[in-house]
Amino acid sequence: MKPIIKLCSFLLLFLLPLLGWGQTPMEHWRDLSPDEKKAIRRNFQRWQGLPPEEKDHLREDWKYWRSLPPERRQRLKRRFEEYRQLPPEERQQWRDRFKEHHNFSPEEKKAFRKRLKKKKRSHRRRGRY
Repeated sequence: MKPIIKLCSFLLLFLLPLLGWGQTPMEHWRDLSPDEKKAIRRNFQRWQGLPPEEKDHLREDWKYWRSLPPERRQRLKRRFEEYRQLPPEERQQWRDRFKEHHNFSPEEKKAFRKRLKKKKRSHRRRGRY
């Protein structure tokens, strides 16, 4: 879940304004509101300040995002918006869970995923009847 939140937050807060600006002809720059221009400049400055490794990592995330089917992207966007609507305490609980999961060893992560898949399968079976 951590990669999903990281990816969605990156896309929503950083790349989407740049993408919109990059697809808009330069003569439309003057049609943007001052807030939109400020956001684009701020994001571009952030991008310029990133180390090359981080830029590469973000490019790979972007490539991955673009490779997702549109339905999956919409579902992820919706889930991210749901996350953003949560009260701060609940969001913190989710972040704590992700940190906890991130600190698992590879074997623990594998066992956790296995349990989660098993739980989803049994839940789906019950829902069919």
